[in-house]
Amino acid sequence: MPRFAHMSDIHVGAFRQPELRSLLLEAFEAAIDRCIAEKVEFVVMAGDIFDSNIPDLSAVSRAAGKMKEAADSGVRFYAIYGSHDFSPNFSSIVDVLDGAGLFTRAERREDSGGPLRLKFVVDPAGPKLCGVSGKKLSIDRDDYARLDREALEAEQGFKIFVFHGGIEELKPGSLEMMEAMPAASLPSGFAYYAGGHVHSRSISSLPGRENIAFPGPLFATDYSELASLAHGEERGFYLVDFDGERVTDVEFVPIKVCEVVEIRCSAGGKAAQQVNRELRDAAEGAQVEGKVVLLTVEGELGAGRTSDIDLSAVRGILLRSSPLSVLTNASKLTSRELRTAPASPEPVHAVELDLFRREITRVNTKEARLKGESGVTLAMDLLTAMKEEKRENESRAEFEDRKAAAGLKILGLGDK
Repeated sequence: MPRFAHMSDIHVGAFRQPELRSLLLEAFEAAIDRCIAEKVEFVVMAGDIFDSNIPDLSAVSRAAGKMKEAADSGVRFYAIYGSHDFSPNFSSIVDVLDGAGLFTRAERREDSGGPLRLKFVVDPAGPKLCGVSGKKLSIDRDDYARLDREALEAEQGFKIFVFHGGIEELKPGSLEMMEAMPAASLPSGFAYYAGGHVHSRSISSLPGRENIAFPGPLFATDYSELASLAHGEERGFYLVDFDGERVTDVEFVPIKVCEVVEIRCSAGGKAAQQVNRELRDAAEGAQVEGKVVLLTVEGELGAGRTSDIDLSAVRGILLRSSPLSVLTNASKLTSRELRTAPASPEPVHAVELDLFRREITRVNTKEARLKGESGVTLAMDLLTAMKEEKRENESRAEFEDRKAAAGLKILGLGDK
């Protein structure tokens, strides 16, 4: 029985850490290898293949190489833009790969300003595909408002609609604030609706619209998604069997490229020294070799400041055990002392100071002057220098040179 694969939200190029970028590509490669082994007819990629419209080209090269390997074995690829790999003003890497014949755009439009008509792309195995790409700021809503659904619904055969956006009736509780469209925006009568954008796996049916599927990402794109992996959530893609008229089976294929573990510490009501001790003890006893490690601290300190929490030292302990990567997160760590401190006569200054004190805990450096209160003071001095306004009769070049010189001096890199 013929089958196809459905993937979405791969986000090639996401993460700034090279080791995490590599893991994301490993997940993509593992998924494509499975598609080759399963002898799928084609792969539908429902947007956000890349994390930006012009991503890191070394990552693109590696992903394209794996797709070429699959194409050489007879696998065909169909894709649409997602909100990340779409640009209203510039060509996308999706256009480049489409032009190179590596995959086919599933969205073929006839748009003269009136009703939006979509042309079907017919796969050699028989299925007919069409779709609407996702766009930033939800400007794809106008496309759905103008969509000529009647013509799409009248088309006979096994049809797949590819889209990138949430469906209001199917939103998971964790994404209740996400913008979504009503299911009625989708044309009815298709055999399968290949969705993307929602980073949560689901497959559902509504009246007139069966098999509305969201496979979710293959790996992760940020800290919170890595934390979900640490707590047992599976990531992967769908394999879909069909008989030429209808879908006969949908199988979720999990993809796992590494272990993710989270060391979580609640600071609620504790002194900073106690939190540091608990973190060090947890790090010393953790089995982290070859794993991605998340170090999470949250809650309100009973005594001490957020800058007293030495995440850099704990990270150093973990790195001795050869993890793949260590990420820290103290975004939900607060301090009773800061909360109860008297209001500053300079509100903006107070907000900036509090922000730097919270974020300084995430700085990974061996230089003492860039950590703790000395690092906060340095950041505040730099911010003050950068706020300097252009003087009367001062040229732009002179203004920029003066600000650069002031910044270098504060950092100890310029003239005293």
